[in-house]
Amino acid sequence: MAEPVWGEELPLTTVESFVAALVEAGPEVAEHMVKAANELLLAAQAITAAAERRLAEQRRLRDEAEARAAADATAAPPTDAPSAADPDAEPATDGPHLHPVDEVA
Repeated sequence: MAEPVWGEELPLTTVESFVAALVEAGPEVAEHMVKAANELLLAAQAITAAAERRLAEQRRLRDEAEARAAADATAAPPTDAPSAADPDAEPATDGPHLHPVDEVA
């Protein structure tokens, strides 16, 4: 890149161009831009607060489920566990589980 000649101005950066356009446009435009930026900030804060509330709710539900599972596990031994007489019997589960490859194929 060639060195600028003395007295020659460098091109404006993006921020400098934006500020220059605001100054040229007048105080009404600058005031409008500040209000719009404030509205965007408030919208971002509302989205962040909603996400934080949702995460807190998910954590609460997970903690309650873990507490119930721990209480159930300590309250009574499992009665539907596979017996030693039937080695092919599968234990009861509350949800989906992985099957051996031989079983799937």
